[in-house]
Amino acid sequence: MKKNVLRITAFLAFGFLFVGCNEDFLETTPLSEVAEGNVWSDKKLAEAAVLDLYQGTWAGTLTREETTDAFTDQAVFTHPGRGVDGYTEGKMNPAGNFMDMQWFSWPQLYPFIRSANNAIVKLTANEAGMEAALVNRLLGEAHFMRGYFYTQLMRQFGGVVLTLEPLTLDSESNNPRATFAETVNQILSDLDKAIDLLEDAPIDPARAHKITALAMKSRVLTHVASDLYEPSKNSGVSTIASYSNPELIGWTSGSQLQRWEAAKAASKALLDATTGYKLDYTAPASQEEAIQNYEDIWLQGDQNQDFIWGRLVEEFGFGSRTYPGGDGWSQGPGMVALYHGPNGYHEWAGTTPTEALVSKYDFADGTKFDWDNPAHAAAPYDDREARFYSTFLYDGGPWKPRTDDVVKYDKFNELQTGYYTLSDGTIINGVDTRQGPVEDWNGSRTGYYFRKFADPRLPASWPNNLQKVDAPYIRYTEVLLNYVEANINLGEEGEAITWLNKLRFRNGLPAVTESGAALLELYKRERDKELVNEDARLFDMKRWLEGPQSLNKQVQQILIQATQKPGTTVTDYRKDTSKFDYVYRPTEIVFENRIWQDHVYFMPIKQEEIDKDPSIIQNPGY
Repeated sequence: MKKNVLRITAFLAFGFLFVGCNEDFLETTPLSEVAEGNVWSDKKLAEAAVLDLYQGTWAGTLTREETTDAFTDQAVFTHPGRGVDGYTEGKMNPAGNFMDMQWFSWPQLYPFIRSANNAIVKLTANEAGMEAALVNRLLGEAHFMRGYFYTQLMRQFGGVVLTLEPLTLDSESNNPRATFAETVNQILSDLDKAIDLLEDAPIDPARAHKITALAMKSRVLTHVASDLYEPSKNSGVSTIASYSNPELIGWTSGSQLQRWEAAKAASKALLDATTGYKLDYTAPASQEEAIQNYEDIWLQGDQNQDFIWGRLVEEFGFGSRTYPGGDGWSQGPGMVALYHGPNGYHEWAGTTPTEALVSKYDFADGTKFDWDNPAHAAAPYDDREARFYSTFLYDGGPWKPRTDDVVKYDKFNELQTGYYTLSDGTIINGVDTRQGPVEDWNGSRTGYYFRKFADPRLPASWPNNLQKVDAPYIRYTEVLLNYVEANINLGEEGEAITWLNKLRFRNGLPAVTESGAALLELYKRERDKELVNEDARLFDMKRWLEGPQSLNKQVQQILIQATQKPGTTVTDYRKDTSKFDYVYRPTEIVFENRIWQDHVYFMPIKQEEIDKDPSIIQNPGY
């Protein structure tokens, strides 16, 4: 968060020091804590306590090598043994043998919910007599954060245990799960309260304000209107159809169309309340401009109109880029280039794109890419849509200057993810392959790397020069897409196309001509491409019931082989179609034995949580 968020520790330390100066040391408060009464009687400590709730966001997917896209068809995690296969091979179970992402985790979020409950109770009482404006802001933030935490849990588990006041020792057990409808209604209640209380709060991309709450309401209502929770649509899912408590994981009454109407209204409220980034084109932007438009959204971070709420790194720490409590190593979003970048830059290739994702990207003129088309297959990286070049690093693509020890393998600062045979029979393994000369264990298994969220203006991020790229939690464009989806599901295609064209024109793509099922499919793939590595595809594939489509197939890599043409001279290799013939071949790799299991639509509640409270009913399929 911004400096004021990150100085929570400093505020608390000040409180510890103040109490510790009491002359009667036998009656001092322990230095490890601040008395609760002191926190809520001092406005700085009260604000620090509310700001501490934001630590429960953990900066989302940009804090780890494993992104949630690696749990889908769009990406693969390079390094085995960290629980990603719990999702991709359908092996999740209540014992916890899967990657438990902090920002969606039942046991890790409930302590923050408990803190939010405490803040709401204390601020509502306002025994310290703090000014109304400050109380409203802090109370609004506490309601927003509680709604946000429950949203994260709802998207994983369905109905959850609703604790709305600080628990006491005798109330820690016998808290059964609320129904899905009750959970959703509580989230909406918290967000509506936040909207009212934060009406006059200053706009701050690191803290909740009215716009943030409006955007989150759009996300919630779009999610819960979707087919995963609709009995007339999800009956083909085996675990849902046979579940004894359907009220815990979806709607058992009411109209899906009415839910889409609510989602549409919530999304339009946000679209009307603020503006997005460069959505006023009346024709497609040029290719060069469109590439820059997409990169601007993350390179400009919180200064970009598209950025509604997220975690900022520009002001992290006290003059440094380190997270509070960090040791100079854990840099969160500041490490994203290191996490996912090419091994030929001494980076880790943590999560890398699959060919299934790359193939979703059209040509610049809107033509669909097709490996069965010989012209497409002969030059797959030419003339693709702008977001392709902003999102991926691919063979022959330009990138940063190499580090001093790698220049001897690549003097031209181009990605090398292929295998190149010279006229004398020498085979050069590309420097960014797993068979290359630099850190082969960190190489991509797919032949691609992510460029998105990496700053091209900075040198390779290892071991120094960790970048400053903010982590967006929700963007204006997501809400625009939510609005499009609601209109499509309500049969209002004209309105959907109008707004979808705003996004396509910004990205250099032609106007939409599709309708019906083809329009819905085009919309879904637009959303996939726009929100890559933003914690979207995992939840979208579930709510669209696309689990089998996403994961019932193996990962595809791209094999690239080049052969030097007779009569040409090559001193140092670089991609050159005048000197090499290139063959591109997508092939399956059985790195993970990917298979879809219907129970993955909902996460298992960990057995340790059920043991604490036997009234909790486990999710279907576990």
